[in-house]
Amino acid sequence: MVAANIDGDVVMMGVDQGQYYGISGVGSRVWELLEEPISIDGITEVICREYETDSATCHDDMSKFVNELVKIDLIEVVE
Repeated sequence: MVAANIDGDVVMMGVDQGQYYGISGVGSRVWELLEEPISIDGITEVICREYETDSATCHDDMSKFVNELVKIDLIEVVE
């Protein structure tokens, strides 16, 4: 995976798959957080601190976003 930050958005290319992906807004911040192992609870804590959102909504949104990244093989779960 090759990734670049362009004007606050993350643009990625899966070299093996030949597919392009783009992440913008809060998703770009989450992508930064995912550079190091972090739990969904940890992501939620940071995003709630940095953006105006309630914890329950944020946790649900972060779970969906992270699970989608796992589903398309952009990240992997580590124990």
